[in-house]
Amino acid sequence: MKFTKLIPAVVSAGMLYSWPQAPLFAQHGLDAKVAFLSDIHLQDVYGDFHSEGFDGVLNPRNGKSATIRTMESQLNSTRLFNENYFALLAALDELKEKGIKLVALPGDYTDDGQPMNILGLKKILQQYSEQYGMRFFITTGNHDPVSPFGSPGGKSDFMGENGRKQAVFSLPRVDDPSAAISQEVSHWGYFEICEALKDFGFSPGPQDLFWTHPFMALDYEGYDFNQVSAASSIRDRMYIDLKSGAKLPDASYLVEPVEGLWLLALDGNVYSYSGDPASMDSTAWSGSSIGFNLASQTKAHQLDWIKKVSEEAAKRGKTLVSFSHYPLADFHEGASEEMKALFGAGKFQLSRVPQEEVSQKYADAGIRVHFAGHMHFNDTGKLEGVQDQDLLNIQVPSLAAFPPAYKLMSLESKKTMNVQTQLLQKVDRFDEFFDLYKMEHKWLSQKASSAHWNLGILDAVDYLDFTQQHLQELIRMRFLKSDWPADLGVLVNGISQSQLEEWLESSPLEREKVVDSIFQSIQKSTQKGTLMEDFYLIKNGGDLSAGLVPNSRMELYRSLEIKQLEGRKGTLNGQFADFLRIFGKLCNGLPSDDFFVDLVDLSVKRVD
Repeated sequence: MKFTKLIPAVVSAGMLYSWPQAPLFAQHGLDAKVAFLSDIHLQDVYGDFHSEGFDGVLNPRNGKSATIRTMESQLNSTRLFNENYFALLAALDELKEKGIKLVALPGDYTDDGQPMNILGLKKILQQYSEQYGMRFFITTGNHDPVSPFGSPGGKSDFMGENGRKQAVFSLPRVDDPSAAISQEVSHWGYFEICEALKDFGFSPGPQDLFWTHPFMALDYEGYDFNQVSAASSIRDRMYIDLKSGAKLPDASYLVEPVEGLWLLALDGNVYSYSGDPASMDSTAWSGSSIGFNLASQTKAHQLDWIKKVSEEAAKRGKTLVSFSHYPLADFHEGASEEMKALFGAGKFQLSRVPQEEVSQKYADAGIRVHFAGHMHFNDTGKLEGVQDQDLLNIQVPSLAAFPPAYKLMSLESKKTMNVQTQLLQKVDRFDEFFDLYKMEHKWLSQKASSAHWNLGILDAVDYLDFTQQHLQELIRMRFLKSDWPADLGVLVNGISQSQLEEWLESSPLEREKVVDSIFQSIQKSTQKGTLMEDFYLIKNGGDLSAGLVPNSRMELYRSLEIKQLEGRKGTLNGQFADFLRIFGKLCNGLPSDDFFVDLVDLSVKRVD
């Protein structure tokens, strides 16, 4: 049934509930704005290991000991570990200048929930809270916490003396006796993290008009801050894991930070137990990055709670805004199934794509617009649900990868939400560790057997350029090997625009010979084209990549969706046709930079 003036309209993460007798924005006005900063992956780059064996590497630029990871590790990861520390500060400074007071962090705010990094984040958030009146609302990601009750941790790729790798672990390692020992790199669990960061959404604040969680009564009229605070401990927010029988924490919560606006933070983390059921060893838990495909099964209590929250919001004329670390709808413009068929279900993080029936469950519970992180993508995706129960999923990019950006949500009217995407191009101090990386590269170059990263990345002119070059190196050093059928990867990585046009202009019967000829020429010359990089720029960046891909190529790519693209299965030509059809869909998605959302029918319109 379509929503009409006779029926309360519902928007989650923009759930609009409009009541004739009580205008939706009558009391908090139209000035409530929320910034979404996701996947920060904070590493405290000048933290203290409190270790006698290692205190970091001396940075010649300032004489401080830097506790950073190597460039080699960064360029084999989908995220940066070091420069994103400064990106967070730059983003918060921008929000300070814009006068934004409400900031949501949809998970992965640290890189594995180590005490050093949690406390480093807490220090930063406290500073901006106390000095500029910002209020932060956090939800959990798969990197914080990595296990429900904490576990030993550490990394083998910190930057050490002369640019060499230095291992730092919380417990001694038989396989690496040279590793430094530091409790600062252990993995904190829910109890420690939620206690340390309780002032940032995990517990009610004195300014909040309302706050609750799934395990207490949804009593708006009887809300009492002191009573709710006493019942807000994460130790009191537990559910039974059906598979292990253990009690596990759920950090979900609902908060009303300003009158009329409800923020719904959903904890989508799921964990599995591999130890002896009789002992319940806290170190035998492992996390999952799958998200709501599993959470919908293991955390069914959340769906019941979401339904109650959405109904209460409708009753009271509140605007409900939901967010979590995990997406709730396809973020590949409907091309995910075709990608699985071409690349394999285990490639391109396709296991993280929400199943349509899972998306529908959350839409049926009342979620209609959802802000998510996790994928490091900039995207807007929509579930066309049954009985008009649609759901809009807005992917917030990461500050630690291309494109480095955050989202700003504001409510323009009772029927319209405005979403802006702010690209972080200029970041002060983004090159602070470049001298150390040069030292690392020199050491790697002395190892004849080691393939090492391209020193040219240190010529980046700004943070956007740096993250784009990070993506280029990821393609070269990791993605081509891990995700692509070998011949198809060579073809897409080497084909030129003119050769692509030649293939497209050929008849379907001629294309097999044409693609074989192009492939042979690429093998002989080892030429590098632009198609592969453009594919990743557009897949990850959406509309934010438009200025980085020339118009002539963008027009060509957008035209792929309407071209006849078929090829004989099992051939390189057939794979190439499948790839181009997928790419065409990715180039023709919903607006993902600056756009309006009609909160009645969930249509999306680009801001002119």
